[in-house]
Amino acid sequence: MMTDFDLLIFDMDGVLVDTTECHRRAYDDLWRLVGVAGCVYEQIAGRKTVEVVAELTAALNPTAEQVAEWVAFKQQRARHYLKTEKIVFHDSLECIGRLGRQSSGLRLGIGTGASRETTAMVLGRFGWGETFSVIVTGDDVVAGKPEPEVYLSAMERAGVAPHRTLIIEDSQSGLTAAVASRAYTASVRSGVKNDHERFIGSFPDVRSLLANLSYSEQ
Repeated sequence: MMTDFDLLIFDMDGVLVDTTECHRRAYDDLWRLVGVAGCVYEQIAGRKTVEVVAELTAALNPTAEQVAEWVAFKQQRARHYLKTEKIVFHDSLECIGRLGRQSSGLRLGIGTGASRETTAMVLGRFGWGETFSVIVTGDDVVAGKPEPEVYLSAMERAGVAPHRTLIIEDSQSGLTAAVASRAYTASVRSGVKNDHERFIGSFPDVRSLLANLSYSEQ
């Protein structure tokens, strides 16, 4: 049984669900709407939408109200795609279900740059609403990834110290945030790495990470 950690915090997009194309399309819809070039999605993955929109539309000198409208538009378009596309990683569905059923006292958390509404929709779609005891979203923090606030807040809410926590990420900005929180960290699916002493490795998927930690199916 897994005993090395008291808390596992999962990023959502790119770790538990494959939302890249949904968010890419939503951002592309927005860039066409406002008439800016945008950027490669991988450069902004994991960051708060409001920060991305404000940064990439700065040349238009938008008002705060305009930025808020554009953020709402992007989030609405993303939720439209997320409701219908096949987004779940099959190993995540299996592993989160197993972790949710085990009774070792291990707690599960979410630390995501997604909005509270989008997070609730995605977790509800796969029956994960009650599985995660701590959920911190982009709406719950001032500074998004690569700042560590989302993860520091999750650990504080759970009452678990960084040295008893493992954070699972996929993006470079997310891993930077995780490392800065001083928790143990791992990456999945993307191959991103960090040379920090508490980075335990990069893994193909969640299943292989848990196997490496000697997680037992029993």
